[in-house]
Amino acid sequence: MGLDDFIKKTGKIETPFEKKENIKKTTKLVKIDEDLHKKLKIYSALNGTNIKDNTEQAIREFLEKYKQ
Repeated sequence: MGLDDFIKKTGKIETPFEKKENIKKTTKLVKIDEDLHKKLKIYSALNGTNIKDNTEQAIREFLEKYKQ
């Protein structure tokens, strides 16, 4: 389905991809070692969590520990 078909079918000019309210926060890309990523992914899966939350928690703890 192209954009014209979408507009005809729904009557909407704004596509679902243009809706900004679905975006909660800005995120940033952090590149890490592949083995470290794999271990974090396994840890997250085994603990029913996700990589993003675990990474944010680890960074918070690091910053708290080494704050100046």
